[in-house]
Amino acid sequence: MSLKVIEVLVLLIAGVLFFVWQWRDLKKAREITRLENEKKARAEPSSASNKSAQPGSEPPGTEKGTDGG
Repeated sequence: MSLKVIEVLVLLIAGVLFFVWQWRDLKKAREITRLENEKKARAEPSSASNKSAQPGSEPPGTEKGTDGG
């Protein structure tokens, strides 16, 4: 075999391994994000029921109708 063919094969294998590694990492990150979102969704109803919608509870500058500048 030519040395160039071996080099191409090694680079191809490295590329495939890199792709698989990145795909697995992305899959793990999505799973972590999904779990965090589920945890927030479970905690949200209890915290939302504790807060009452009071006028003036928004931070300054968030009123409707202001142009901000």
